[in-house]
Amino acid sequence: MRTRHTEQPLVPDAGIGASEQDALELRSQLDELLRARQYAVQRERRLSEAVRSLPDRQRVDGELLRQLTQARTLREGLGARCLELSDRLKTLEEQLRQPSPRVGGSERPGTGTPDGIPDRGRDGALHDVHRDVDHRDAHHDVHHAVRRAPADDGPHPTPTGPAPVPGPAPAPPRHRSPGELAALAERITGLYRTASPTEATDILGQAAEHLTPEDTAALAARLAHRGPTGASLHLARSAVHGSPHHAAATLAELRRAGLAEEAGELFNTLRSCPAADLPALLDGLERAGQHADGATLLWEWGSAPTAELTALATALHRADRATDARTLLRQAAGRPTGDLTALATTLPAPLPALLLGELATLRPPAELVRLAGALAGRTDLYEALLTPLLADPGQHRTTLAALRTAGLPTTPANRPRSRWGRR
Repeated sequence: MRTRHTEQPLVPDAGIGASEQDALELRSQLDELLRARQYAVQRERRLSEAVRSLPDRQRVDGELLRQLTQARTLREGLGARCLELSDRLKTLEEQLRQPSPRVGGSERPGTGTPDGIPDRGRDGALHDVHRDVDHRDAHHDVHHAVRRAPADDGPHPTPTGPAPVPGPAPAPPRHRSPGELAALAERITGLYRTASPTEATDILGQAAEHLTPEDTAALAARLAHRGPTGASLHLARSAVHGSPHHAAATLAELRRAGLAEEAGELFNTLRSCPAADLPALLDGLERAGQHADGATLLWEWGSAPTAELTALATALHRADRATDARTLLRQAAGRPTGDLTALATTLPAPLPALLLGELATLRPPAELVRLAGALAGRTDLYEALLTPLLADPGQHRTTLAALRTAGLPTTPANRPRSRWGRR
């Protein structure tokens, strides 16, 4: 899991209550656990690669297996603890969003909340897939490592040449009989035994793209039980090279077949899909009944670098997936002020207003003042942040007062000021 960037004060800001300070402390603990889990994932990946690099006939050293088991146990424990703290933080944040009652006729204090935690998506979907979440860091670069170069069919047209004539659409995958799948599995196994792993992996890649999802799962089951070490995992990873819908359907079939490790491999690889494929991938996951996987991917991509996150949100917006775009931007709410400023200035309209509206709800007053100061030179962005604050001035009274104290305007440029002073 990419670690979320946070910007937290070491001491409570003035005006932050005990509950808000508790939330900040929980967020700090969660970030420490995420860093520890990142290290555990990296160690498990190195040990797993060491085991897989051994020849099939060489026995794995017992000490190496013991260390791998320890690393996996540590990673799973840290992952469970991260989920527990996330739940506690989410509950506390929801409590902080509730309007505070007026006490003794005094003005209601501001109820700005601490950094927003990632929206868990559809009914706590992360709990349903935590076994997959725990593995995703170990394979962040797998997609690029297994990508096969396209075949060179001859000279390609130059930019000034005639446009290539599109070929016929590929035929849909044909269902293979159990006998055909058994023969394919035997061929792959034989190539591994004759020291032809390159040819074997090439066949695995083609099979993942051209077999039906059901047949891919059936072949993966054969290879997992009686095939060469790692062959079923390579087959699963290679499904990412097909269409997004085909990859999503293959993931669903691997899960139905009880191939948890192979499904985890494919899921991890889906994280590196191009931004342009994201809408189709999410649609495919929904059609395949894998809603929790889609929610988890959005949670993960919320921590992507600014340029990548901009491309992902833009692709979702253009595909009319406004809810997903909003969820993705909500995941980014915990970033440092500099990252949020860069994100707001690079997103196409109307996404900056969507992002800033989420921030106005999720970030505490002191951090909103810093963000407003960074956006002061961009009137459109500053007012996009100011608009949700003014929409509920009672809820954001503390933030508006802090903006005035910092010398920042609290009235939109196109709204006349009251002759009796600031509103």
